[in-house]
Amino acid sequence: MITITLGDENDTARLASLLVQHLPAGSVVLLKGPLGAGKTTLARHVARALGFTGRVTSPTYTLIHTYPTPGGTLLHADVYRLPDSAQLWEFGLEEALEDARLALIEWGTPEILVADVEIEIEITEDGTRRLRLAALEPELKDVVATIEQAMRRGRG
Repeated sequence: MITITLGDENDTARLASLLVQHLPAGSVVLLKGPLGAGKTTLARHVARALGFTGRVTSPTYTLIHTYPTPGGTLLHADVYRLPDSAQLWEFGLEEALEDARLALIEWGTPEILVADVEIEIEITEDGTRRLRLAALEPELKDVVATIEQAMRRGRG
């Protein structure tokens, strides 16, 4: 697991670009953090990095949003209200995941959803975001290390 501080939205955009660049097609990313931490903001920047130019909103009430992009379909889901994996499939998540270039799942847990990467965002006292990025699949540990190195280089 690595920890990165996002000082501003430019850092978030750079992280999103690195995720799109380095995560393999079909990757599932769990997004965790309190309300207002920046999960949907990160999703918006991922959509932009994939070439989507429309509006990106929180899937809190619709549960699943898909965004067709030149870089492939982005799936953005919020599973906060779904207590178990059976309900995930009732809402069509399995089919949506099959077609996704990248899936961002807010409030998901590895216990109910197989995922590749987990990102936890917290708001620090000074208003910046501290992000913990962990590879849940061993073959992605090098990818996470590459993203960390690129983010640290971008600060200098």
